[in-house]
Amino acid sequence: GSTLDITLVDLSTCEALDMGSPYDFFGMESWVNNKDLTPQQRANRMLLQSVMLKHGFRNYPKEWWHFTLRAEPFPDTYFNFPVQ
Repeated sequence: GSTLDITLVDLSTCEALDMGSPYDFFGMESWVNNKDLTPQQRANRMLLQSVMLKHGFRNYPKEWWHFTLRAEPFPDTYFNFPVQ
């Protein structure tokens, strides 16, 4: 389908922005609206959210990194192949 896992990177340092939890960590810390984030972590998550929503994606609220294209172009097709 049209789902992807994504984060933001600071191009001046090539470092991932601090999102408040590791990528693919499945605890409450990964929930988009986790209340225990620092202001900067919250701002980083909201930046990612706003960019992805603007471009037609929706977020899975328990994983800040997980987005699915709203207008799925191939809703009944499963792409199961190795990527190199």
